[in-house]
Amino acid sequence: MGYADHGAQLSTHLGMLIADAILGRPDCNPMKRLEWPAVPGHFGTPSFLPLVGIYQKMLDSFA
Repeated sequence: MGYADHGAQLSTHLGMLIADAILGRPDCNPMKRLEWPAVPGHFGTPSFLPLVGIYQKMLDSFA
């Protein structure tokens, strides 16, 4: 899950919600019931990730 443009505020708020859940307090996470869709066109295990890692290492070597 990415925070996009408002990461600092949202990460602090969600961190407090996670801490409340760990401590057994009532769950009031507004994102709990949202459905998180899969990446379009991707099925099964993420077998492409090693290729992405190699690509990123190659880009780092040019930088």
